[in-house]
Amino acid sequence: MATREKPRKWIDAEIEALDPDVDHARIWQLGNAYRTSPMILNMAVCHGFLRLVGPGSGARTLVRGGTGKVVLHQQRRIEGTMRAVWTWYLGEGAHDPSVRESVEQVNRQHDAWAGKYPDAILDVRQYTYTICVLAAEPHRVMQRLGLPGFSAKEQRAAHRHWSQIAGLFRIGSDQGVPVPADFDGMLAFLADFERNDYSTAPESNVVAEAMLQQFCDRWFPRPLHGLGRALVLSLATPELLAVHGLKGPRPLVARTLRRTLRTLITVQVRWAPDPVEVAPIRAAFAEPRPETPMGGRLKAALSGMRGQRPAPDGSTSTDV
Repeated sequence: MATREKPRKWIDAEIEALDPDVDHARIWQLGNAYRTSPMILNMAVCHGFLRLVGPGSGARTLVRGGTGKVVLHQQRRIEGTMRAVWTWYLGEGAHDPSVRESVEQVNRQHDAWAGKYPDAILDVRQYTYTICVLAAEPHRVMQRLGLPGFSAKEQRAAHRHWSQIAGLFRIGSDQGVPVPADFDGMLAFLADFERNDYSTAPESNVVAEAMLQQFCDRWFPRPLHGLGRALVLSLATPELLAVHGLKGPRPLVARTLRRTLRTLITVQVRWAPDPVEVAPIRAAFAEPRPETPMGGRLKAALSGMRGQRPAPDGSTSTDV
């Protein structure tokens, strides 16, 4: 455990002293890598997956007819994702060799799957949406909890940090992912995408149930899986729940959970001593966690997916 050599409250002061156009990677790290925990980041990644599979096409690649890692090996899937995300959080931006190598691994994976599942390749808007979720979804979640979200400086830094990392991704043979001009543009793009590009797909429901099971299995004993599920879904908007066919917690439960999260974050930011080290994410996800048997909700989602076939108009019909 590190010996405290910093003031009791130092993170916001350091952010205030930095330039978002130059120090954007450090500002992102300060705002998002210290005052968090393995469970909270796992919950955020689970919520992010629900966002990213909203269009449906990306979910088909992940599910692969029920044989995908997200279905059969949820813990391994999330462990790899957490390691990649944490590298992007802690790296010094797009010029950092560790960030470049991590993104290139993702590019190679996407290239490999594109050859096997050409119909499920993400289009440009989906890539842009992914970058905007990484940059701006933490801000939106905090606002949904009733908190201010990112400061103006943090918003500018988030946009700069993720815009530069976006340049490392490939879409087919094209280098770089286009992003909006500023943070407000990212928020507007998210809203437009979720209004126009989300579509109900059985594979999306499978991914959602798989990620919810992963989170609950990792952090809660089985009798409390309902609490873990409610915790994640209390952050979701009604539109997000609807596109995945998920039932959110009862309104009173959702409000109570959001209020509890808001209180915990407020205490940490305003009064608790700031951590002097980043959260132990790598250590928490370094050792593989044993997989657990497939839960009832995930089995039902898979059964629903396998019992549906695409209709000529793009909707789904059920084989009887």
